[in-house]
Amino acid sequence: MAFLDFIVEHRKKRHGVQFPAAKIAKMESINYGVFKEEERFSATPDTIYEKLAKMSGNLLQIEPDKKARESMEESIAFAHLKVTPKGVTSFAIIVGLLLCISTIFLFLLGVVDLTVAIILMIISAAGYYYFYTTPRRLRKIYELKAGSEIIMLILYIVIYMRNFPNLEGALKFATANLTGPLAYDMQKLIWDVNIGTYRSMEQALLAYSERWKGSFRSFSDSINAIIYSLYATENRRMELLDEAIDIMLTSLSERSNTYVTNLASPVTLINALGILLPTLTLTMLPVITIFLEDSISPIMIFVFYDIVLPMILVFAIKEILDKRVVTLPEPDISLHPDLPPEGKFRIGNFFVASYFIGVIFLIPFLYLWYLNFGNLSLYMSYVVTLGFFMSFAIIFRLSSFQKTKLRGDIVEMENEFKELLFGLGQEIDRGIPLEVAIGKIMPTLRGHYSSTLLRIIDTNIKYKNHTIEQAIFDENDGAIRQFPSKLIYSILKAIVDASSKGTKIVSEIMISISRYLKNLHRTQESIQEKFSEVIGSMQMQATILLPLICAIMNTLTYIMLEMFRFFGETMGDLPSGSVGYAAFLSVIKEVPISASTFQLAIGFYALETIIILSWFTSGIQVGEDKIHRNTVMSRNLMVGGLVYVLVSFISLMVFMPFLDVIKGGLGV
Repeated sequence: MAFLDFIVEHRKKRHGVQFPAAKIAKMESINYGVFKEEERFSATPDTIYEKLAKMSGNLLQIEPDKKARESMEESIAFAHLKVTPKGVTSFAIIVGLLLCISTIFLFLLGVVDLTVAIILMIISAAGYYYFYTTPRRLRKIYELKAGSEIIMLILYIVIYMRNFPNLEGALKFATANLTGPLAYDMQKLIWDVNIGTYRSMEQALLAYSERWKGSFRSFSDSINAIIYSLYATENRRMELLDEAIDIMLTSLSERSNTYVTNLASPVTLINALGILLPTLTLTMLPVITIFLEDSISPIMIFVFYDIVLPMILVFAIKEILDKRVVTLPEPDISLHPDLPPEGKFRIGNFFVASYFIGVIFLIPFLYLWYLNFGNLSLYMSYVVTLGFFMSFAIIFRLSSFQKTKLRGDIVEMENEFKELLFGLGQEIDRGIPLEVAIGKIMPTLRGHYSSTLLRIIDTNIKYKNHTIEQAIFDENDGAIRQFPSKLIYSILKAIVDASSKGTKIVSEIMISISRYLKNLHRTQESIQEKFSEVIGSMQMQATILLPLICAIMNTLTYIMLEMFRFFGETMGDLPSGSVGYAAFLSVIKEVPISASTFQLAIGFYALETIIILSWFTSGIQVGEDKIHRNTVMSRNLMVGGLVYVLVSFISLMVFMPFLDVIKGGLGV
């Protein structure tokens, strides 16, 4: 029962949209909460890496040199890692030594030859370097995750400070609407100010922005503009707040342009590792397996194609993605009441694990493989390969399709919302109260979501005697309950708070926020346009080029294997005097690998590489976003799997008659 409950989760109660109103209202309790989180966060290792590093530090106690320690401490503090430089260095040395000693032991026992031993020693050195530089790599990952929220942090601060020139209140407002790692950093700043670590919020923000100067200087410049606005006249204050947004957007666009320009060489490397190298080895592998029959086994082919090559590709892509520039985050859908848990999809009132459906789909293909394990035909092997392609595609698709729909709805809501703000701002600028302007602008709106939002607000005001705040935020009747967007919620909150200051102030805030959102959207479109060429190229490789090449080369390999078998059987038994190269042909009489086994190895390689290239394209386009990544993977696996199998069958139909003609001619 517990296993079934894990696979299928029943949702007993549908909860409404949980907005951060309570979090804003109870900001006075944040100090103690952050204190407890800080104590837990700094004392208890969470990940396996952190736990192993702590154990290694206690066991070996090797400190790095002063310069390396300072650099490592900076990375550890920035990424909030619960490790020490001593633990990191000790763990890296232990890993390297264990791999090295194991290699020497295997070599002395004769389990591996000298060539394999040298390769394993290189892997040992790589393992040491990988774990020694892990804090630096995790810092970069943290920078990307937190950096994608920085523009939203600046936006929330500016929205609040256009209304109330209070930096601490602005930071609390922003923190309440952020959900990623940056939210913890901001909560920590509030706590540090309250306990006296910093004398003021200005000093705390300036100190925090200094940490980003090396990787994202425009953030520091934006913070400076925001702080200067506190001491400027009213008009200049507004200009500085606008400038803070413009600095961030301009920097994002410039950094993205530089990153795309620098992607040319890495993409060429990925092409070489993912397509060129496997293709070259495919052309030579049949001959190698024949003449090195004792050294090359089917297991080694599977290890090379399905483990070694994908691992090399993953490490190369990881290095490229770790250098990705900060861009805008994807819309937050965490507030949506219909959001399925990660790795699951919703059927009615039930949440079903996506992998469970994928495994159920794969079972018949695994059973087919099991029944014919010793004599699996080439065509059956293609059926098994297609089953794996479709199974993984189903898992990724079921994990993302409902979330993609919810995100699309929220994107549409937010796109319509900026037009609504501009229209309302123009009406209110004429001196019309907000409540009256809502009724006047409704007939002019074309968007479904914007019309629905205003209609609910207008109904609540006219027929339920709600104030504008109650009409929007009431726990039972509020219009915002049907619009699960934190961005819309926070903006409406700021507008309602400003409504008491007069129509002129509200109008300026609405028009300014509308302009901010339009500029954000324009910048996002510009960034995606710059990435489109690289993404389009990699998409073509993942869905068409890679499966096409693998399919054709696999067919050609099958033809070569059949020809070698035929030559060996037909001419290998001839007397040595009648055929001078009969002794040579006898060498290739027995081919050590079947065509179906070879096809499975190549088919699985194509599947893994399509997944890896999909991860690459998604990482370039949107960064660490599982919804988009799973969507891209499912689409590419479906298309790539069908291309691989169809091209394989077509190429077999084209080349098989030639093989029969050659066999018939030689037989005669």
